[in-house]
Amino acid sequence: MNKGMIITLPRYDYVTEYISQFSSEIIDEAKKKGINVKELKDEKANRKEFETVVKKLNYKLIVFNGHGSDKSIEGQNGILVECKTNDFILKERITYARSCNAGKVLGKSCMKNNKNGCFLGYELPFMFYIDKNWISTPKRDNIAPLFLEPSNLVPISLIKGNSALYAHENSKKQILKNIRKILRKEDKESFLFAEALWNNYIGQVLIGNESASL
Repeated sequence: MNKGMIITLPRYDYVTEYISQFSSEIIDEAKKKGINVKELKDEKANRKEFETVVKKLNYKLIVFNGHGSDKSIEGQNGILVECKTNDFILKERITYARSCNAGKVLGKSCMKNNKNGCFLGYELPFMFYIDKNWISTPKRDNIAPLFLEPSNLVPISLIKGNSALYAHENSKKQILKNIRKILRKEDKESFLFAEALWNNYIGQVLIGNESASL
């Protein structure tokens, strides 16, 4: 496999808009490290394009942004990867899916009989809050980073050459730091944010080779 990253960037509702815009930090870090990046933006985040790019470029790291379920991950207009349909395409790769529930079944399925690859994602819904005053300009939102920056640390840690286990633990450590930070305020919003962060903490999983690295 080749050293590079494929990243999906659908944008058709506020959830996908936010996670795609905050992915700029991941892309910038990859470019800084001289790692090739293929962005599948908007309508390009479709199954046909995704499968073609994966086969053609054969990059080792795949980062998904999008809605998900136990058995699938979505792109802009439909499913990109589905359990027992085309999940074999992720075998032996390093995959990070910022998608609800995808680690529960799909993550395990695509890593079956796998030796070198791994799947990092969530077996629970990935949760985050936003400041609706900035819904049209997500990068100016001060609430969303509490949730999205720790999740960004998974691929960023991998891009920096760390192992999958380090990336997993580094992200979870930042979640705990953010929980402690917001709980100091002791208001109603803080407890809601802390609850969502804790959900992401316990829901984040690493399946496959913990030593996998880019």
